[in-house]
Amino acid sequence: MSDGKSQTIEERVVALLKANRKDLRAFVRAVEALAPPDGDVAGFLDEMGASLASEDRSIGALELWDKAAKMYEEQARLEEVAGLYANMGPVAAATGDIPRGIRFSRKAEELAAQLEPDPDLVYHVSSDLGAMYAEVGDWEKAMYEDSRALEVSRATDNCAGQINALLALAQVSLARKDLASARSEAMGAFSLAHACSDGLLEAEAMRSVGDVSEAAGEHEQAIRQYEQGLALESISPSLETRAQLHFAMSVVYDAIGNAARASHERSLAEAAGLPTDVEDEDSDS
Repeated sequence: MSDGKSQTIEERVVALLKANRKDLRAFVRAVEALAPPDGDVAGFLDEMGASLASEDRSIGALELWDKAAKMYEEQARLEEVAGLYANMGPVAAATGDIPRGIRFSRKAEELAAQLEPDPDLVYHVSSDLGAMYAEVGDWEKAMYEDSRALEVSRATDNCAGQINALLALAQVSLARKDLASARSEAMGAFSLAHACSDGLLEAEAMRSVGDVSEAAGEHEQAIRQYEQGLALESISPSLETRAQLHFAMSVVYDAIGNAARASHERSLAEAAGLPTDVEDEDSDS
């Protein structure tokens, strides 16, 4: 166990969080006291919040960021506060509080409108809002935000951004049972991923194409498309994408009554989804 002198500032912040889990206001005050004298306290809290967020200590991160945002606003530092709220939105949503995440991202969106145009910020916020609105089933707002993300990424020639926006739109169209639009968006994402030589996004796009075929009852075609996705994933490996493709195949095999193959695909999905190492997370005792 390291003593206070040998601890990094980030380690001291984590220790303060563990010691003040039941009194987060005291935690924030204690972290403020670590800020360099005559330094930028808001910037320090922002940086320490980012450090906690990188370790998935989201509750502590949000507390520090909330205080930093208030200080930025008092100092009329709109660019910093817009960027901070943009980061706070998806982190809050990841804790399960999606309405709070939406509020933070909407605030970032409102602030961004008052600033010099920043395409990266607009794309970031619109993509996050699209995902959050989809999570709560507000398909119209999800489609609006994803369409905006697509528009911005096209204007800045952001290939990966365009593909991800098209894939998000395809999922929204699927949820709305607009299969023609979903197929067009998924195929558009696949063609663009191929043109941009992004094998992993090609695999993800082919999964989306397969999802449309599955929804249309075209089961054999869906299986072929998922298999094509797995072939692409093997070139650009991603355990998450592999797990999603195997699970999608299990759904199709269930639908056609092949229970044994469905079980096999679920086993492969579970195997791909297993962590590669043991997480050293929050041994707070």
